Amino acid sequence: MKTWVLAKSVKGVPLEVFQHGLGTQEYIHIYGGFHGDEPESVDLAKQLNKYFEFHDVTMPHQSIIVVPVANPDGYSKNQRVNAHGVDLNRNFPTKNWTPHHTEPKYFPGKKPASEPEVKGFISLIKSCPPRKIISIHSLIPHQINYDGPGKKMAEAMAKHNRYPVTEHIGYPTPGSLGDYGAQELGVPVVTYELPEKISSEQAWKDSLEAFLEAIRFKI
Repeated sequence: MKTWVLAKSVKGVPLEVFQHGLGTQEYIHIYGGFHGDEPESVDLAKQLNKYFEFHDVTMPHQSIIVVPVANPDGYSKNQRVNAHGVDLNRNFPTKNWTPHHTEPKYFPGKKPASEPEVKGFISLIKSCPPRKIISIHSLIPHQINYDGPGKKMAEAMAKHNRYPVTEHIGYPTPGSLGDYGAQELGVPVVTYELPEKISSEQAWKDSLEAFLEAIRFKI
């Protein structure tokens, strides 16, 4: 396992990156905690990261990149936004980015990629170009939402837990990671929405085989 610091948050907290596997032909990115008030996503990302540390699940051409806590400042305060009050999942430089927002919790920042956390992810995506991205969240209703060419992978994941597969999450998400992956990169992005307040044990039971399926899935 290889580790490094992707960037530092607004308050200077390191965003840790963990790489499992040595392959450079297919990077699979898994992120947790873009929204700091979704601790279920961090718990699952950390469990997956620990599992990958002790179980070799990659093919020789693959590497798995895990960032368990994308928004450490928000996570430490159980708040959705970062320390600047920005929703990091609205701050990516997409064609549909807009400063308009309906509620403070959706504040997208003063401009695209204004936040150090998002700048770090853009750098990571450039240095380790993903073939697949899975971002873990928690939401009512739970679902496996996809952007770009991710429908078949989402459906394959859902066979293991019967989570609904959706193309639209139910409301606009301009500047999101999903839009960035689909519009700018042309790669499948799955937003894996756990049920809110799900236990760590149940989230693990629901999710391990689904994630292993995504790793095996051929794009």
